[in-house]
Amino acid sequence: MLVLPTPTTTESPPRRTTALLAPGVCLLGGLYLWRGLAVPHPVAGQPEAGLTTWFGVDRWAFVGRGWAITSASFAASAGVAVWRWPERARTLAADVTAAVGRRTTRLIAAVVSVGLFWLLSDRTENLDGSLLQGKFEASPGGFVTHDEMLELFLHSRLWAGLHELWSWDVAQTYRLVSCLAGGVAVLIALRIARRFDQPLQALGLLAAGGWVMVFFGDVENYTLTAVVALGYLAAALRFLDDEEAPLWPLGLLLGLGVLCHLETLVLGPSLLVLIVIAVRRGRRLDAGLALAAVPAVLGLGLWWFDRHGLPISQLVSGSQISAQGGDWSRFLFPDGAMGWWLQLQLVLLLAPAVVLLPACRFADVRSVFLAVASAGALLMVVVWRAQLGVFDDWNLYAIAAPPLILLVVSGLRRVNAPWMTAFVVLAGTQAVAWVLENHA
Repeated sequence: MLVLPTPTTTESPPRRTTALLAPGVCLLGGLYLWRGLAVPHPVAGQPEAGLTTWFGVDRWAFVGRGWAITSASFAASAGVAVWRWPERARTLAADVTAAVGRRTTRLIAAVVSVGLFWLLSDRTENLDGSLLQGKFEASPGGFVTHDEMLELFLHSRLWAGLHELWSWDVAQTYRLVSCLAGGVAVLIALRIARRFDQPLQALGLLAAGGWVMVFFGDVENYTLTAVVALGYLAAALRFLDDEEAPLWPLGLLLGLGVLCHLETLVLGPSLLVLIVIAVRRGRRLDAGLALAAVPAVLGLGLWWFDRHGLPISQLVSGSQISAQGGDWSRFLFPDGAMGWWLQLQLVLLLAPAVVLLPACRFADVRSVFLAVASAGALLMVVVWRAQLGVFDDWNLYAIAAPPLILLVVSGLRRVNAPWMTAFVVLAGTQAVAWVLENHA
C-alpha cells in the first residue's frame, strides 16, 4: 500500500502547486497526529473510551499513540528521503513502473492482495450484514431485492452451494467474494494507473483511500458494485485515450453495475459526457448503442427477476430509488448539522486525496469526465441519508472515492515528489489503521 510516487520528468513543479500541496499535507498530517494523540485508545471493558465524532481522521487513535507517532515520523522520513536522494527515488519509481507494466507482475500482485485481504479481513458487521443469514435461510431459491438485485442473488446462490458443501455461513461466503473481488480490483487499478503520466502516484492515492475496506471481507452488498464501477472508469479512460475504442461496452458495464446496486446510477451523467464525445468523433451509432445498452440491460434484468420471484410491479413501492413509495423525508439529507459534518468527514476517510484538489489544474476532457463522475457520486454523499448512521453505512458511499481520487490524479500535473510521498504514506497508514481496527 505504501509507494514512492515521483515525477516522470526532471522539470520542477510549479511553485503554485507546491505552495498549495505542502499546506494540505501538513494539515492532514497535523489532524491525524492530533487526533491520534488526543483520543483515548480503547481498552478491554471500556470500549466507549475510544469513541469519537472525528470519524474521518481518528483511525490512528484506535491502534495507539505509539502508532500515531510512528506513522507521522515514517511519512516525514519518506518525504525527506525522496528530497535527499531524488535520483535514487526516480530510478526506483522507474523500476517499479516497468515491473507493473509486465502481466506476470500484475497477476502476482493480485494474488498476493487476495491473500492479504483474507488475512486481515473485516470482522465487524453492520445491522444489514448481520440480518443476511436469516434472509438467505428463508429464501432457499435465492434472496433478492430491487435495490441490490444481482449482487444479492449471486451472494445468496453462492452461500447455498458453499453451505451445502462446507457448512459455511453467510458471512464467510461474503468475505470470500469480497477478497476475490479485491484481487480483480487490483488488476483493474494497475491498468488504470498505466494511463497516467505518474502511475505510482495514481496507485498510491487509490490504495491509500479507506474505500478499499470493501475488499477486506466486507459483509455487505457493495464489493461487486465497486469492481464494476472501477471497471467502468478503466474502460472510460481507454475510450478517452483511444479514438478507436468502442463506447457501447461502457453502457453494458454501467447497466450491469446498476443491476448489482442501484447506487451505480450516480455514474450515469458521466456516460452522457462520453456519448457527446463519441458524437463529436462522428460515431453516432456507437453513441446510440451505448445509451441504449443501459436500459436494455436493466430491462432484461428486471424481466428475468420478475419471472423468478421479484415482481416489477413492486419496483416503485419497494425500492429506495423511489424512497420506498415516496417517503423522501426518510432518505434525503442528513439529520442536522452533525449529520452533514459526519458525511463530509466520511469523504476524507474514503478519499483523503480530496484535500489536494486546490493544487490541481484541470484542462482536458479526461478531467471533465472524472469531474462529472465525481459530482454524481458526491451528490449522493451530500443528499442521501445513511440509514444505519455514517459509521455503519460507510460502504454505501465507497463508490464515490475512485472517481474523486482519479480526478485529483488527473489534475496533479507536475508535483513536488517529497510532499506527495509524505501524503501517500500519511493516508496509507490511516487506511491500514482502519483495516487493523476492523480486523481486531
